[in-house]
Amino acid sequence: MSLLASETHAKVAAVQSSLQVVEKHLAPLLSKTSKEVGRHLEALENAELQVSLAYAAASLYFCHLLSQGVDPSDHPIRQELDRIQLYFKKVRTAVEGAAEKEVSRERARVDVDAAKRIVQHFAHAAEASAQRRKDAPGSAEATGGLQAAEPRKPVEAPPAEKPVEVRPAVKAKKKIKKTLKPKPKDGQNKPKTGPKGGI
Repeated sequence: MSLLASETHAKVAAVQSSLQVVEKHLAPLLSKTSKEVGRHLEALENAELQVSLAYAAASLYFCHLLSQGVDPSDHPIRQELDRIQLYFKKVRTAVEGAAEKEVSRERARVDVDAAKRIVQHFAHAAEASAQRRKDAPGSAEATGGLQAAEPRKPVEAPPAEKPVEVRPAVKAKKKIKKTLKPKPKDGQNKPKTGPKGGI
């Protein structure tokens, strides 16, 4: 019997120490009203807090029923715990959705510093290019806006080997039309031979 008593005392001591840890953990929240605590939180953080407090209270009551020898599986607290877990899932989904929106906002943001560096780089490159054109010999700016005109070479026509024959466009169209007509297949559109066919 002493073995059972010492084992029971150890379990009771473990439960008491666990309850003290829970009390220390909840003390900052329980010392203030819910409005005071919720004032410093965002909407999703406040929802997480409320669901967590409800789950903590229901879990403590579940443990109380176990300590009293009541089977909590048939008790309404079991349904309450299941309902609170559904709220946990809803809040978690909302938090994940908010995180995804924040990530998409950050992707859409323009990096101002990088944009300034790019613009400055291309502005300096354009200035350097303009300066090179200005300093190049023979440029319009270096000669005072006057450039010497280079003599142009006359364009020579290639030698013709055969004279090209020009045909009227009407005849060419008729040839095209004739070639585009489909050829008759076997048994179709053949000239008829016989008394009425005429051949």
